[in-house]
Amino acid sequence: MEAAAADAETDRALESAKRGAALRGRTGAGLAVRICVVAALVLAIGLRLHSSSPLWLDEALSANIAGLPIPDLVEALRQDGSPPLYYLLLHVWMSAFGHSDASVRSLSVVFAVACLPTIYAVGRRAAGRDAGLISMLLLASCPFAVRYATETRMYAMVMLLSGLWLLALQRCDERPTPARLAMVSVSSAALALTHYWTFFLLAAGGLVLAIAIPGHSSTNRSPELGLAALCSGGILVIPWLPTMMFQLTHTGTPWAQPPGADALAQTLRAWTGLNRGSWVAWCVGLALIGALCLAAPAHPEAPHPSASARRLWARPWSLSVLAIGTLALGLSASRLLSAGFAPRYSAPAVVPAIVAVGFGLRRLQGRLRSCVVASIVILGLLASTSAAHNDRRTQAARTAAAILRGAGPDDLVVYCPDQLGPAVSRLLPADLHQVAYPTLGAPQRVDWIDYQERNAASSPLAAAEAIARQAVGTVWLVMAPGYRTFAKQCEQLDLYLTAFVGARTLVQRADKQYFEQQSLLRYDVKPLGRK
Repeated sequence: MEAAAADAETDRALESAKRGAALRGRTGAGLAVRICVVAALVLAIGLRLHSSSPLWLDEALSANIAGLPIPDLVEALRQDGSPPLYYLLLHVWMSAFGHSDASVRSLSVVFAVACLPTIYAVGRRAAGRDAGLISMLLLASCPFAVRYATETRMYAMVMLLSGLWLLALQRCDERPTPARLAMVSVSSAALALTHYWTFFLLAAGGLVLAIAIPGHSSTNRSPELGLAALCSGGILVIPWLPTMMFQLTHTGTPWAQPPGADALAQTLRAWTGLNRGSWVAWCVGLALIGALCLAAPAHPEAPHPSASARRLWARPWSLSVLAIGTLALGLSASRLLSAGFAPRYSAPAVVPAIVAVGFGLRRLQGRLRSCVVASIVILGLLASTSAAHNDRRTQAARTAAAILRGAGPDDLVVYCPDQLGPAVSRLLPADLHQVAYPTLGAPQRVDWIDYQERNAASSPLAAAEAIARQAVGTVWLVMAPGYRTFAKQCEQLDLYLTAFVGARTLVQRADKQYFEQQSLLRYDVKPLGRK
């Protein structure tokens, strides 16, 4: 019996040792995973902290408008075509931190970093901690999110607000208290006052809520109340409504084409951060599409026992409809209204799309899920790092440096088209005389009111004559052909300046490595007077 007892004790000891080894293995694996997650987040945040490029057109316009006194800021937005909330916040931010490139971009950094815990909270409420962590990692490594974290525009703010709005809807769906309903209304209004494409997100959200109403019991009125709260956010938009209607009638996006058949492909390439034909981009894109397909049939358990599995925003179809519906509504409306489209307008759809992808990836098991998530995150960070290293948004710094090397106190700088003025003029002395074609007004902002009609009626000959009358010293022409609504007017302006002002010298060629390219021409005033 003593021998049997000894054998049993030995067996228990061996079993205990095995359990301890397995526990240590799981603990070690868990520690390794946590280290990798932290490392990925640190790298992702680091990529959001800096851009080597100076401000390009859109960024310079944002900074120039936000730097105005508030009454002038509101009037400038009437000409610009944007809602006011981002510019008002940037105005306050610039008052506190200054007007440098790093200062004005840092507000977007704050929004982008704050979006990471926000999307974690959304994913966690939807499908548990794993889904929240996957969603946060996907957003952290998303090249689109990294790119617009470094831009003085409202897109990082749109992504943050869309996450907060979705979180407010989730909380309202769980328990529609007055405070939670108020948060839905306020976040809806904040979205509408930040970018007009968020109206498509709000419409898609309203559609999801409307679809859910018949399927809920009479005691659960969360969808009805949520829809009412979403619509009531429009009350806060009413003061801006007259300006918005004027903008929709007179500004628009004359510089861009309406979306074509490849608009969705353009958006996917923007989200993956790489150009057509890149195998990395296609790998990331296909992985995300596959995960979104996996999400469609998923029906995860509630993240905690007290939650109802019937919650609307814990169903992957609702998030998929929200993301796809936003893009479908936006592209369809832009096509019908012949409004311009750029992939950055898709920012409102990014957070719901990523959370839906998190649903799909959560369905994978064990090491397969870890490998797929790790692969997407690594590829995304590689794409973001490559894009940051090759960040050439504008040639403005080279153009301004060339002007400063040869400019005198009586020189005149001309921009054709006027869209080149904001980025370059920001880098030149304020006392240097500068004008923008076709209005020959100040170059710091662009007046988009009836832009196409005004440009079509403009005369390069009349502008050249006016410039020649003003010229005392050297005339510099910052020029780029091919801008919509200008046809060959800038090339014609070049010919007329050569005839009216003086000898023409090509100082700098447009460099195709830059998104915003600029040629620089110099005209030396004729010594015996002008004809």
